[in-house]
Parts: sequence; C-alpha cells; structure tokens
Amino acid sequence: MATLPAPRRRSTTSVPGPYLEYLQARLLEAEAGLTAMSEKYERTKARFDRCYARRGITPDTDIINYINAKSMNPELKFWYAKVEHFQREVAAYGAVLTGLDAARRMLADAGYRVSDDPR
Repeated sequence: MATLPAPRRRSTTSVPGPYLEYLQARLLEAEAGLTAMSEKYERTKARFDRCYARRGITPDTDIINYINAKSMNPELKFWYAKVEHFQREVAAYGAVLTGLDAARRMLADAGYRVSDDPR
C-alpha cells in the first residue's frame, strides 16, 4: 500500500521589519531622485526651448526641426534618461511594497487561508 506524503505546513513567516524599512527608505530616495531629475530636465528643456525659439524653431512653427534638434541634444537625453531611471525605481519599489501589503492582508483574512487538509 502506498504511503501518503505528510501534509504540508502552512508557512507563517512574515516579511522582516528591517526589510520593509529598507524598501520604504529606497522608495523615498527614488521619489526624491525623481523629483530632482525632473526639475533638472525641465530647466534644461526650458533653456533649450528658449535657445531654439530665438532661431524661430518651436513645436508650433517648425515641428520637424524642433524634434530633430531635441533628439540631437545630448544634455536633454542625459537628464531624460535619469528621469526614466528614477521612474522605474519608484515603480519597482512601490510595486514590491504594494504586493507585500496585499499578501499580508490576504493571509490575515481567514477567508483566504489555504487549508492544511489537501482535500
């Protein structure tokens, strides 16, 4: 006669507090970095727009040359890449914290608990 495997025990471990604090700190750092990089990008773009507006190149008057000039500007590319980096960090840390919170709430609710009995 075949023996049945022992029933699995439900894991009751929780996420360590220091790890949550680390994630929250990293999220705050990413948000601060995003704000700083967005401000730098906006200042750089405003300077770029003023410079090209003096030449008569604006999105309203000459969109093709404006887009070409904007795509060729290394400073704009640099700051925009920084903005995108911090956007990804904010999204990643926010998603982890949201997921951990959702899992904690689901496991705390008795209706979502998985029974130890496999049937």
